[in-house]
Amino acid sequence: GKGSVAATMAAVLRAAGLRTGLYTSPHLCSFRERIQVDGQPVGVDELLAAARRIWPAVEAEAPSFFEATTAIAFLALAEADVDVAVVEVGLGGRLDSTNVITPEVVTLTNVALDHAQYLGSTLPAIAAEKAGIIKPGVPVVTAETDPVQLEVFARRARELSAPLHAFDP
Repeated sequence: GKGSVAATMAAVLRAAGLRTGLYTSPHLCSFRERIQVDGQPVGVDELLAAARRIWPAVEAEAPSFFEATTAIAFLALAEADVDVAVVEVGLGGRLDSTNVITPEVVTLTNVALDHAQYLGSTLPAIAAEKAGIIKPGVPVVTAETDPVQLEVFARRARELSAPLHAFDP
């Protein structure tokens, strides 16, 4: 799934010598697991400092928990001066709060009926929502094998002149 892909990418980038940030959700044991620098959860002091800086906007705008967490994570990773940040989408798509960034590469995992109540009741509808993270000119990587969902990804990539790389299992 997307969490495994994100963790693997962060490990590869760390092994390449880059100071690597990782933002994932949900956490399993500690909230700090969501925001990591070089494979370690962000420090308590750093997390609280980022939350305090974001708090006035949280009070004024009343974002969702995930939106506020994403803002805190982005600030904490910026202040940690990471070379690269691997950002896992939440529910995974067009309206996700992580979708405000312009990445170096987009990775789309295989489409399943996860979160159908939010993303759509059919696999093509969910694929279309997930394809909402594709950005103009940004390379897209996927291991999706279903031709219908793959075509949804390919169509969106073509619309945005984003090179699509589909791995053949």
